[in-house]
Amino acid sequence: MKTEDVAKIRNIILRQLDAFREDDAEKAFSFAAPKIQKIFKTPEIFLHMVRNSYRSVYRPQSFGFRGTQRIDGNIVQPLAVIGPTGMSETALYIMEEQPDGTWKIGACIMAQEPGKNT
Repeated sequence: MKTEDVAKIRNIILRQLDAFREDDAEKAFSFAAPKIQKIFKTPEIFLHMVRNSYRSVYRPQSFGFRGTQRIDGNIVQPLAVIGPTGMSETALYIMEEQPDGTWKIGACIMAQEPGKNT
């Protein structure tokens, strides 16, 4: 994967994390892939879902990118996160390149890291 694509992908994730921190539903929603936008319909519904189901991404204490990977044809950007309760998790961002060459977040899968609670 090209270095510039990795930088673009990480920038999208950082910008969405900033939007979550600011509770900017519209901005956060803009980084979601069209299929995600179709599922959640409005920025407010999307932010409500993130706030309730993805607390570690919504309000991380800290986070750090891990190596971008291609898994089963998908581009996956792992993000190690320490959530608001101190639990260590990995957010696996499934990225989708759009027809215009931009990247959007197609999914985020949370995986708890065993034995790494702080």
